Amino acid sequence: MSEEKKGFTFDKSILLLTVTLLAFCVVVAGLLGLVNHVTSGPIEAHQAEKTARAMREVLEAEEYIPVDYSGSDSTVQSVHRAGDKGFVITVTPSGFGGTINMVVGVDSQGLVTGVSIVSMSETSGLGANASRESFRSQFVGRSGSVALRKQGGEIDALTGATVTSAAVTAGVNSALAAAAACQ
Repeated sequence: MSEEKKGFTFDKSILLLTVTLLAFCVVVAGLLGLVNHVTSGPIEAHQAEKTARAMREVLEAEEYIPVDYSGSDSTVQSVHRAGDKGFVITVTPSGFGGTINMVVGVDSQGLVTGVSIVSMSETSGLGANASRESFRSQFVGRSGSVALRKQGGEIDALTGATVTSAAVTAGVNSALAAAAACQ
């Protein structure tokens, strides 16, 4: 009579594969962490430079002084007084492809002096056209509340990118409201 063992049998090859996979994952995670640590500073510096350039583009001033904005609009990220010329407001409305980071200049009379798109993830060839001067220039000289033409306003939406157009318009309205609140 022969005896058979019943139950689980331990296979050393499974242990070897598991340890190998675990070691590989630890090494890759470490490398990703290192790359993130090394690149985060330069990325932040580049983003800050793009924002500073956008601020100068929408309302030229000798200095930009941060203003305490205590409004309830969560899209308003920062408000800076541009000397006695007006305000430069950074807003982040939600577009079709995610958050649109933009800077809006508003002069001391409450008129939009410029709109600059700092970063966005909108669809190439459609929503990405929001960064074109031909679209952004429609907002210059506007005050109060702006709206797309199909909503009774004077802003022409981008063809095939109504959500992006509405987001940029909402961002400009948020900036106008923030500038009015800080007057």
